[in-house]
Parts: sequence; structure tokens; C-alpha cells
Amino acid sequence: MKKRHQQKLIFLSLSLIVLINIPFVLAYNSDVSVFGFPLFYFFIFMIWLISVVISFSILKKYSD
Repeated sequence: MKKRHQQKLIFLSLSLIVLINIPFVLAYNSDVSVFGFPLFYFFIFMIWLISVVISFSILKKYSD
């Protein structure tokens, strides 16, 4: 794997640390529901799902 692709994965990891930090998580802690799920769980699941898709695409596209 090239250095550039490793940097993309490191950037993804750092952005996940920021997005799942307490101030961002508490901003979505309310009684609103999306598709029947509380907004808090929906936010956490969508962040996780997007990170899995992005990391899969980076690893699949740029694997040696």
C-alpha cells in the first residue's frame, strides 16, 4: 500500500475520533427519532457505516 493511501486511512481514523467525541455525540442526544430509531443511535450507526464503506473502498481500490 502506498504512503498516500495509508494517509487516507489515518485521516479517516482521526476524523472518526473527532466525530465520536463527547461534544458531537451529545449534540445528537435528543428525543427525535429517524426511521423509528433515536437520533443518537442513528448518528452512531451512520458514522460507523460510512467509515466501513470508505475504508473498504480505499483498501479494495488500492490494494497491492
